[in-house]
Amino acid sequence: MDKMAKYLGMALLVGLTACTLKYELLKGTSLPNPPSAPIKIFIKEFPVVSKANVVDPRVAGSANSQGEQYVTNALASQGSKLVQISRPSRIEDLSGSVLRELRKEKLRIFSQMDRVEQLDEDSVREVANPFVLVADNTEADLEISGSAKITSQRVRKVFSQNTQNVQVQVEVKDLKTGKMSKKSPINAGIVMTFNSRELEEALAITVVTSLTQKLLF
Repeated sequence: MDKMAKYLGMALLVGLTACTLKYELLKGTSLPNPPSAPIKIFIKEFPVVSKANVVDPRVAGSANSQGEQYVTNALASQGSKLVQISRPSRIEDLSGSVLRELRKEKLRIFSQMDRVEQLDEDSVREVANPFVLVADNTEADLEISGSAKITSQRVRKVFSQNTQNVQVQVEVKDLKTGKMSKKSPINAGIVMTFNSRELEEALAITVVTSLTQKLLF
């Protein structure tokens, strides 16, 4: 019986070790995962593209007359997508915003991303920062780059005031081996004023959420 209990205990320990939460960012790199020391990273670039879904307002039904922008948002939330077009945006690169987030001792990440209308305790939580930022990729373990896509909507040639969602894609280069890997894209239902500072901040938090994501593998 004692031998059986010891065997089961060892099997449980091995199972728990095998199921350790690991950083998706480090999967496929030469770094230990979980990391044994702070991860030195160099942020290369995070360009942003903006798209708008052109919506058929006839599917949305009638909207009341409380102002053109209100009606546009109401129709956009219910209408049927016809096609997607480019939409000009002042947010062209996220590198600066991401660096500001990563310099903090505690990082902000999204705890839920189905629908985010504001950055508060219901949508955002803090985690320990596992990273050390370096100014040169010759000093870094990993080079991080990626892209972000903002999606909004347009009804009858009028763009809605709010975004519909964002998507972030992170790419990692292991500077020891030169190996590149793309991580799973993250989609967040961020509904915020288009081109606002809060939206840019939310985009940066989405990137940090991707960088700190832990999975069982």
